[in-house]
Order: sequence, then structure tokens, then C-alpha cells
Amino acid sequence: MELVKKMLADTNLFQTVHYFNPSFESVLGKGMLLLDGDDWKRHLKVIHPKFNEEKLKSMSTLVLEGTRQMMEGWYTQIQNSNTDQAEIDMMHDSDELTQGVIGQLILGVNNKAYREFCIPAKEIYELLVHGMKDPPIPGFRYLPTRRNRRLAKLDKFCTSKIMQIMEARLAKGSYGEGLLGLMLEAYASDNKALSIEEIVAECKTFFMAGQDTTANLLTWAMFLLSNYPQWQKNVREEILRECPEEGEAPSTNVLKKLKLLNMFVLETLRLYNPAPFILRKTACDTNVSNIKVAKGTRIMIPVGMLHRDKEVWGPDSNEFNPMRFDKGNNISSMLAFSYGPRVCIGRDFGRIEVMSVMVMILRRFAFSLSPKYVHRPRHRVVLTPKYGLPLIVKNLQLDGPDHYD
Repeated sequence: MELVKKMLADTNLFQTVHYFNPSFESVLGKGMLLLDGDDWKRHLKVIHPKFNEEKLKSMSTLVLEGTRQMMEGWYTQIQNSNTDQAEIDMMHDSDELTQGVIGQLILGVNNKAYREFCIPAKEIYELLVHGMKDPPIPGFRYLPTRRNRRLAKLDKFCTSKIMQIMEARLAKGSYGEGLLGLMLEAYASDNKALSIEEIVAECKTFFMAGQDTTANLLTWAMFLLSNYPQWQKNVREEILRECPEEGEAPSTNVLKKLKLLNMFVLETLRLYNPAPFILRKTACDTNVSNIKVAKGTRIMIPVGMLHRDKEVWGPDSNEFNPMRFDKGNNISSMLAFSYGPRVCIGRDFGRIEVMSVMVMILRRFAFSLSPKYVHRPRHRVVLTPKYGLPLIVKNLQLDGPDHYD
């Protein structure tokens, strides 16, 4: 584990490399995910302030609105069932919720514009994921296949939508909220710290990198919560004890008090880390643990395996046990968001969003696995349940959605 940390910390010797196909690069452009060196540092300097703790506090309103809509849908399904419970597709609902939150966080708007961006952007992502199975033939993405034509059309639409918003704001001299507003301000005031093309690339990058990872973290957390009812009971009791405000999303200060929930999310990330591996490439000839490694060698760091290594986590490394993180133990061995200078910039954003949603829904509902659930994790770009996550959701507060108004 220490060797891995040294590799991830030394970004000059072990450079970032990705496993995406050329279509990903052509659509995403030069966003932080695909940048290195001085360009990456320049982008980080502009974008990082959006993810400090004060800025993250404003995210609670977005999470509150999205979670309320999701819960209202559950209440309707339960009412239509004429019982106190219904079956939901948690993977689908997590996806819908996180799309709305990340779309509004990026564009800084809560209107038709963000929906017009999010829906095609999500389809672009799905097309790109399917494209990872394409044969590694140069120029394959230029062939006039149905998928390639659809991808080009959607990408043109999303780019034009972002450009329309930017041009309107620049014309007014008012840059707006969200990540886009922050980047536009840097473009206008700091000697064009980011170009227009780079701003568009970052909008698409943050949507596609942030939405799916957060959605799947929430999905796997709900799977474990449903599979371990005693932990669900314990976490709910902690929430009811520490979060007296029923109608509001919890603040970051309140979330810090939820010890059991924090440990639960860490254990979810350990067992079902969204990114099962990290890639690096050597910048020059070097030695790794007394093994000669030539320049340009790609090194795969198997995060999923390291998170279940018995030498690191003990004999129960394959078992669900959030208490392993009690008193801060083992946190330094987590690689869920990478490590070192290239640690994921949105790590706190995703974790806070998932915890906030769990606080709100556990106050009002109980969850159990549907008999239809088939456990088949699969790695696309992130780790997902192949057949979705059907859950049985039970209403704990029979007075319905008006309860949290």
C-alpha cells in the first residue's frame, strides 16, 4: 500500500494516463480528467474554489429539492399499491437525482436550460460507454454508424447549449452561479485563465465524471443498507437523534456528527469503489520495488483488490464491517478517490451528496432487497449492478409527503 501511495504522490515520475477510447477524448475535450502538468494545474487553480466547504454548503438546497421529488414519486407508488410499500428501481432513481444535482451545480441554473443539457449529456455518456467495446481501429469513430452519428449530433447540441448560456452571460457582464459562473469569471477577469473551449470541456467532464460515480455510490450504499437491516436500524436511529430538522437537508456540520453513517459510506467505498483501478505511466526509466521499469510503461493499480487485501484490512477484508473505521482507523488505506495531488477534486461533493440523501430518506422509509435482485457487479467505466437495484421501500410515516413541507 505504501508503494502505491508513493507512486500516486509522484506525478512527475508516474503520470496520469486514462483507458478511454478516442471518442471519449473527442467529446470531453481538454478537461481536468484528461490533462496533465501545467495545464492541469491551471485548471485546478480556477475550479478548486468551487469545491471548498463553504461552497459545498450551498449544494444542500439542490440535494433537498431533488430528494423531495424522488420521495414524492415513492409516496405515489406506495399509494397506488394500496399498501404501505412498493417496489422501486433504486439505480434509476439515483441516476435521476444525481443528474439534476450535478447539472444545476455546473450550470448554476434551476430551469429548462439545465434539463436540456443533462438529458442529452447522459445519453452521450451511455453511447461513449457502449463505444468502449469498439475495435481499436484508427478512425473507427468517424465511420457513419448509427451510434457515431447520434453521438456527433448530441455532442453538437450540448456544446451549443453551453455556448448559448455563456454568450448570454458574457454579454450581460453577469457570470451567474455554479461552476460555469466561476469559470466565466476567470475567463473575463484573469487574463482568460481558461479558454471558451476549455470551459465547455470542463462542463462536459464534470457532468460525466461526477454524475455516474455519485449515482453508483448511492446505489451501492442502498444495496448494503438493504442487505444489513441492523445497520439500517442503527444508522436511522443516529439520524433521528442528531438531525432534529425534518424538513431540511443536513448541514455539513451535522453530517460530521453522524459517525455511523460516515463509517457506513466509507465501507461502501471500500467494497464497491466506483473506479476499480487507476492507471499511471512512467515518465522515464525507473525502479519500482527493485524492478526495472522502462519509460512509457503503463502501471495498473487495482484499487478493488487493494481494498480487499487481508494484509491491509485483516482476515475479514471481504466482509461488510463499517466498524473497521471506528476511531479513524484504516482511513489512510482508502484509495476510493485516488491519492496525492491528483486526488479527485469532487470527493467531498459526492460523499456529502450521498450522505445528505440517505439522511432524508432514512427518516421516512425502510428498505429491503426485492426478490428480483440479482447480484452481478460489473465494471463499465464505474462499478455498477448489471441488473439494477430493485428495492422494496416501506413508508414509515403514513401521513405522506406533506410531512416534510
